[in-house]
Amino acid sequence: MVMNNTTYNQLCINMEQLKLTQMILHLDEVTDFVTSNNLTFTEGLLKLSNYEVDFKEKNASKSIIKAAAFPFVKELKDYDFEFQPGVNEQEIKELCTLGFLEKSENIVFLGPSGVGKTHLATSIGIAAAKRRVSTYFISVMTCFNNKKSKTGKPIRSTIKALLSLQASYY
Repeated sequence: MVMNNTTYNQLCINMEQLKLTQMILHLDEVTDFVTSNNLTFTEGLLKLSNYEVDFKEKNASKSIIKAAAFPFVKELKDYDFEFQPGVNEQEIKELCTLGFLEKSENIVFLGPSGVGKTHLATSIGIAAAKRRVSTYFISVMTCFNNKKSKTGKPIRSTIKALLSLQASYY
């Protein structure tokens, strides 16, 4: 593909104004690839635009993950299912497909400390963020500490009062 210097410069200026940084970065590479492989203009443009789309997708995922306030960034591949044989690996993998979102279902992990509930929840949240689903991580304790009851007191103190009241009836 032959481009004179003025056309090439104007193309770079246009891409810069459109903030197509990856297309600018890969323009020469793709131009050479198109020429050497006798590709069509459309095939070359597709290859060039794929660089931009991939870059923007990764940045969008990173932004959603950062905004989600996960306690750490761990994915399902990092979870040791052998350490917790009671956790159904296939079931968790299915949850990472996010089918529960399409069905408007919720998921809750219950269990003692140290079994990986936070890791699994984070993994599913990261899977959602990678698919550009707005995600936010919050622990139950944070909810209790920040939530106010109808009396205006923190819900945590209200729950403690109810538990004390319940215990006194036994």
